[in-house]
Amino acid sequence: MAERLIVDSHGTEKVVRPLKPIASIPPEQQIVFPDKKTHDVSWRNNFAAIERIRQTLKEAEIVQEEGDYNVPLNRPDIPYAMGVIFADSHIGSYTSDHQLIKDILEITIVGDNTFLMDPGDTFDNGVWGGMEFEQTLPPYMQQFTIHDIIRELGDKYAACVIGNHAEWMFNSVGIEPEYTFAQAMKGPVFAGMGLLHLHAGEQNYDVALAHTYWGKSKKNITNVCVNLRQQEYPRANVFVVGHEHIWGSGEEMVDGIKRLYIRPGTAKTEDRYARIHGIAKRGQEMGYAVLFGTKDFTYEARPIPEAVKFMKDQAELAGIRGYFNSYS
Repeated sequence: MAERLIVDSHGTEKVVRPLKPIASIPPEQQIVFPDKKTHDVSWRNNFAAIERIRQTLKEAEIVQEEGDYNVPLNRPDIPYAMGVIFADSHIGSYTSDHQLIKDILEITIVGDNTFLMDPGDTFDNGVWGGMEFEQTLPPYMQQFTIHDIIRELGDKYAACVIGNHAEWMFNSVGIEPEYTFAQAMKGPVFAGMGLLHLHAGEQNYDVALAHTYWGKSKKNITNVCVNLRQQEYPRANVFVVGHEHIWGSGEEMVDGIKRLYIRPGTAKTEDRYARIHGIAKRGQEMGYAVLFGTKDFTYEARPIPEAVKFMKDQAELAGIRGYFNSYS
């Protein structure tokens, strides 16, 4: 019930809420140890302390559930932007194809109107289950390597998702891996999944990025994307789900909106853990890009070589020479 308090010499009153009473400790709840001090326990006081800490940690959280990204269009006369999907690269493990990783990064760096979306497991950080013996670079050097990649990508790194491999930092020693990314990158950082509001020229798109989700099936590889749409992001245009190292895509019309589903593959193509545990004989190579219209509302998934050729053709139509000269 509200109370009134006189706040100045003119008799001005202000409505205030009464202070919550401090819970007293009844005698039967006082724990007395022989020859030791009395220990008072109140579950209400303990809950209040937890809530104060919970609020402090919530305010300090840096990951986002949604985030915006403006595609850098250094060639606005090309009416498309290319979003390269950099999935499950597992940098630092000798089971990953680092030449493939290098090629995809360099395509992103040199390409006009080109940017990168990362659905997780960027570095391997294999600290259990025998994966610690796969680490060509120790985890701290993997993080330094990621920092340098982010530095060179600059504003082309649209967003990243924290996957289960990076999360082992938190599971092992309580260090949240998102700080590795957030210190350096300009785009949003998502824990597990997030919605990227993509602004490409005159058009806007919603891209749902998730490292994994329930309902995974190797007989119907886009099932997990459908579940992500139905349960989390019903209005998104593009759905990208990693983790299983599967490569493939599909699309359907739902509520008058084209929905694009992508399973982006991996660079971890020689995965002993996966073979031993019957997950797969080998990972399927990552190599998807999404072509977004910057003037017309259009989006489609293509293998990266096809997407590069498409962008080169668009550049030539615009009278631009030299687009991706190094990548025929």
